Amino acid sequence: MNDVLTADGPTEVAAPAPHPLRRRLARLYRADVAAIALPTLVFAIMGWHRRWITDDGLIFTRTARQILAGNGPVYNQGERVETATSTLWQWLLALLGAISPLDLARTAVYTGLFLSVAGLVVALDGTRRLFRGLAVTRPLVPVGALVFIAVPSVWDFATAGMETGLMLAWIGTSWSLLVRTWLRPVGAEHLGRTLSTAVFFGLGPLVRPDLGATAVVLAVAQLLLIRPGLPRALATLGCAGLLPLGYEIFRMGYYGLVVPMPALTKEASHSVWGRGWDYLIDYLEPYRLWVPMVLVLVVVGLVLDRRRPADRRTWILVATPSVAAFGQSLYVLKVGGDFMHGRMWLPVLLLVLLPLLLAPPVRLVLPAVALIAVWALVCGVFLRTGIVTTPSSQPGQNQVWNERDVYAGWTGTKNPTTAGAHVGTLPSVEKGFRDARDSGRRVLLVDPGYPMFPRDLPPLPLRADLLDSGGLIIGRLGVGGAITPLDGIVVDVLGLANTVGAHIEQTANAAAGHEKVLPAAWNIALYVDPGGYPLVPATTATQEQIRAARAALGCGDLRELLESVSAPMTPSRFWDNLTGAYPRTSLRIPSDPVAAERKFCER
Repeated sequence: MNDVLTADGPTEVAAPAPHPLRRRLARLYRADVAAIALPTLVFAIMGWHRRWITDDGLIFTRTARQILAGNGPVYNQGERVETATSTLWQWLLALLGAISPLDLARTAVYTGLFLSVAGLVVALDGTRRLFRGLAVTRPLVPVGALVFIAVPSVWDFATAGMETGLMLAWIGTSWSLLVRTWLRPVGAEHLGRTLSTAVFFGLGPLVRPDLGATAVVLAVAQLLLIRPGLPRALATLGCAGLLPLGYEIFRMGYYGLVVPMPALTKEASHSVWGRGWDYLIDYLEPYRLWVPMVLVLVVVGLVLDRRRPADRRTWILVATPSVAAFGQSLYVLKVGGDFMHGRMWLPVLLLVLLPLLLAPPVRLVLPAVALIAVWALVCGVFLRTGIVTTPSSQPGQNQVWNERDVYAGWTGTKNPTTAGAHVGTLPSVEKGFRDARDSGRRVLLVDPGYPMFPRDLPPLPLRADLLDSGGLIIGRLGVGGAITPLDGIVVDVLGLANTVGAHIEQTANAAAGHEKVLPAAWNIALYVDPGGYPLVPATTATQEQIRAARAALGCGDLRELLESVSAPMTPSRFWDNLTGAYPRTSLRIPSDPVAAERKFCER
């Protein structure tokens, strides 16, 4: 009712009835909000419930701390090593660390959760706009969204302190931008918007290198949707490749390698299809994921039967995520997956589900959605994995495991979101650092979990020319980085932050990223003062092995490799690193120091 002014004073009159179409659009809008809000809320609650940070997340936080301390993007001062598989995540943490009152571990956890939830919201809205662009006037219901939010490993990696949240945000936003491009008629897309979209797609390899293939698929789809002339197409592709190419030049010149150190350590160029297949089954089996995926295909068929895309541009749009998911899946299968259950399948799952995160309830869609909802309830409440999800054929080893449950058990904490929770798992190492600092000694400590050294081995004296705060030989690089001062040395036994360790030949047939265990003689030659060699028992490393390792480190290509990461960064050093990056990346060192001495010194 409205008040109007008459000669007799204000009089209440009836307001005009809203137009029927406006009422219908308002109902649609409320239904759309509900369809997006409900799965998002569930995802946010479960992500918060399972919040944590893994050891790999702590690897990012140490590098961010080094950046904030003015030491550059390194893990140890004096050795330029790129431990981060996600360039953007590393620098985002450094930026947030400069302004956030929280410690970096909690910042990584909460930022990851925020980006994960935001990525799902933006992806859902992109799918909503797809159906509204197809003139669908029915309310939409969650379909693929139910599948995504029901998988427990999705909840786990909504945080974890790694780049997963950034990946989900990039995928969801890329989908939304692609839908926006499709909604505009050919020729109506503004040049600035086209180029900025291309720049965003090009961020994929910086979010994570294996998203490079997805970025290429998105860039090609964008060109097919806008159908530009040759000059605009070249400008678009140039913008897409500008940041990745620029960073690759920096990587080669600063670190002296073509790929991040973890990719070299894990031999990402190798093909391990059998282990990759095991990793796929490891993901599908515990949650019976083929059940909802078959039902999703049924919904796809029903929707297409009712509203088949009539034009080529729509087919391009809806096919793009599937093509990207296929390429991403091939990569995961080829490299043999990962040791963390479900982690590398997360972006694939979201890509597959993007066009049908929501769907109109036409014909038999509602019964199919009801069955998906039943599966989602059963999966979310009852279907779980054990600690070990795929055992290894090697005695005493595992191939894939539930990383979150491992760390919750180790730390004795339901939600291990701080570095302190992880540091508490190694009280003897923390005490060793305190004692050495109080006594003014420069020592190299050994993680008691490192099997190559006896547990009663005394601290080894550090080389005189190394940093003052001591060092730690450890397999869990992240917690080692949290314990060791920034001017100390974290001596990695798995090659993720160790130049020699990353380049050695494979020493074990174990989980992905755990196949290059650096023999003790190398770390002793690299970091221990020669006066401490007699303290090393022969069961750990013989004196001949230590001598051979020390000799090999000063010879030929191996010496040049060490200089590429330790020599002062000057324009000439940058140029030498840049031009020698490809042969340096392909360099492999025999794990046996005696064989390495023969290879590099006897020429």
